[in-house]
Amino acid sequence: MRLAGGLLIALAVGTSGADYWVLLAAVVAVLCSVAAEALLPPMGESRPERISGSVSRLGLVLVFATTFGHYLFPSAPGAAAAVFAVVVAVADLAGVRLGDHAARWVTGLLLAAAVSLIAICVGIPPLAQFIAPDPPSVPGLGLAVLVLLPFLAPRRPGAGRAAVVGAVAVAIIAVALYQLGPVRLGLSATSFRELLAAADAVSLLPVLTVVVALATVPVAVDAFTDGRERLSPERPKATLACGLIVAVAAAFAGPVVALGLAGVGTLTELVLRVRARRYRARRA
Repeated sequence: MRLAGGLLIALAVGTSGADYWVLLAAVVAVLCSVAAEALLPPMGESRPERISGSVSRLGLVLVFATTFGHYLFPSAPGAAAAVFAVVVAVADLAGVRLGDHAARWVTGLLLAAAVSLIAICVGIPPLAQFIAPDPPSVPGLGLAVLVLLPFLAPRRPGAGRAAVVGAVAVAIIAVALYQLGPVRLGLSATSFRELLAAADAVSLLPVLTVVVALATVPVAVDAFTDGRERLSPERPKATLACGLIVAVAAAFAGPVVALGLAGVGTLTELVLRVRARRYRARRA
């Protein structure tokens, strides 16, 4: 679910920095995610780990709010993103939770949408012509890895799950580059609209609207609750504080800022997990 909600907007930002090399960046990010799930311990309960985990998950909520605003309310994306954040906070305050059964249904529907998108992009001859890319830019590759990494971690821990999520991500990025090319793919934050237009599937834009809502709302509630609980178990006060922070940030932060915050939070979390593994190894 994180992949669907994040890739809708992260792909454009990553491609704008890395060109065709965004596919290499995706492979690197997938390897990092799988290695983290296979080799590193889960986040602990120390204060730095709790704060880092909270920041990374609230960063995800910010990205999902930004995605929702740009795709569904392009005339006022900031205001729509702020309202989205408020609604998510109210849902947490009301005790709304995404259970495993509902999560499986949402994941199945989003996976079906991904398979359909891949089939459409492969089945329609591309408009974009392949142009040999320049040598990769290290900053561009780094940016692409940073913005893709937060959405490759599975909702439930496991290297196998991370590998499946990564395979889906690489497949979608590959067909998007094949169909649209990196220039058009990186021009707009809502590049999946351009992708459907290029694949002669404009009639599916209403379906994309449903997919965006399905890919952002449930996972945002899930991530918000997780982030708030890591910060404080006191729901009313912590929910109001976190909701206010995310809503204000969503009103003013664009896609690059939102993705950057989520990426930095995720990277910090990985560094702390590496430190925890080394500490445990020394004690053993």
